[in-house]
Amino acid sequence: MKKSEGVLLRVEDVSVWFGGVRALSGVTLDAPAGEVTGLIGPNGAGKTTLFDVVTGLQPPGEGRVLLEDADVTATAPHTRSRLGIARTFQRLEVFGTLSVAENVLVAAEMRRGWSRERLDARAVAREAVERVGLSEVADVRVDRLPTGRTRLVELARALATRPRLLLLDEPSSGLTEVETLGLAQLLQLLRELAASGLGVLLVEHDMSLVMGASDRVHVLELGRVIATGTPADVQADEGVRAAYLGDRRLSAPARAVRAPAPEAAPVLELRDVRAAYGPIEVLHGVSLSVPAREVTALLGPNGAGKSTTMKVAAGRLVPTGGDLLLCGRRVNGVGADVLARAGVRSVPEGRGVFPNLTVVEHLRMATHAGTRFTDIEERAFGRFPRLRERRSQVVGTLSGGEQQMLAVARVLSTDPALLLLDEISMGLAPVLVDELYEAVRQAADEGVSILIVEQFAAEVLALADRAAIMLNGRVQRVGSPAEIADELASAYLAGAAG
Repeated sequence: MKKSEGVLLRVEDVSVWFGGVRALSGVTLDAPAGEVTGLIGPNGAGKTTLFDVVTGLQPPGEGRVLLEDADVTATAPHTRSRLGIARTFQRLEVFGTLSVAENVLVAAEMRRGWSRERLDARAVAREAVERVGLSEVADVRVDRLPTGRTRLVELARALATRPRLLLLDEPSSGLTEVETLGLAQLLQLLRELAASGLGVLLVEHDMSLVMGASDRVHVLELGRVIATGTPADVQADEGVRAAYLGDRRLSAPARAVRAPAPEAAPVLELRDVRAAYGPIEVLHGVSLSVPAREVTALLGPNGAGKSTTMKVAAGRLVPTGGDLLLCGRRVNGVGADVLARAGVRSVPEGRGVFPNLTVVEHLRMATHAGTRFTDIEERAFGRFPRLRERRSQVVGTLSGGEQQMLAVARVLSTDPALLLLDEISMGLAPVLVDELYEAVRQAADEGVSILIVEQFAAEVLALADRAAIMLNGRVQRVGSPAEIADELASAYLAGAAG
């Protein structure tokens, strides 16, 4: 691949706050012309926020953005576009009722309008469509295309603006298994674009793509750059492995693993489940069971489909295929409220608390399941004594760890049969994670069946009775915590399970 002759983009000491939350902290990185620069990191690392800073959609609290030698920190987004910055989005942003050619022509016409160049907009659009391999469907309406080709429409539209710097946000996100076969072509296209002198900054959850296409990779964790180097250097970096897998050494739990009674049906079972958001299929035949009185951990990198699986299990998303069973009974299409009354409780990613209500008011809402309020208070404060001290405090003023304690305490105090936990450790200090996991383990010992989704694997594997690796919308491997631990580094940082 052609190497850079100079830095095209430089981000210097950029910090961003959202209220009291620091999303980016002193981020510095370069993206040279003629190279693909990868940007990776766990959920909540700040990748999309950094893209928003570069494109002008989010002003930094500190630091600056340089395009070659020009400081564009205070420059409007449309001006940055005219200076040569183009972007695609993780969520598809296309004109569904227009054809492929018409979508791309919009960008070419805009380029001709503001640049006042004497260019043939239709020829520019036709060239961009051909470059991404969409000539055969140029006259097809975009809303009739599969997701993979629709993402290429976005890429062609960006190229029609003739950028110098191309920012790609999860270009393979939502691809079906068949479309994923086109990753080799996408990888080759990125290399060709860089070889032509274009600078490419790539945010991507598919590690086989980002590691295969990138010359250098920057790794973000909690808003900070923790590693920069070649793909091989980054994959071998212990700090990066810790960011993705957890801070502690992966090992089998010391306690004995309890097997369920052989005749007992799984409390929860997904059989060949498919699920989609509009035209984008996210789950491509997920099969997974949660035995009685066990903790089952569902692990995988960004975009694997873990949270979507949890939404299906909780009744918040109706599967488009396959079967969802609760205690052996098919419950496809049964609403979340009905499942909740049947004993299914969930803590969604992001905690799901109301910042303007007090701790006690949150606990009082849990009486909808029929448990007496005095029992709920006793159980919640017994598991997390710190909440008793905060009982009259508005939840928005609690720390992140205390909010997560409340979210977990609220569901555990209502005698759940099945507990669904989605990323409860995100952004928390290890000591708080230990406290939460101790409560989860105690609940399992008391007979609660638990499905827990985590991106950080070390701590949850020490908690779980069994674990599964999920990649690209499918469960790839199910086994003991020790067996899964041996395969995680490959799954997270190379994009494949052994």
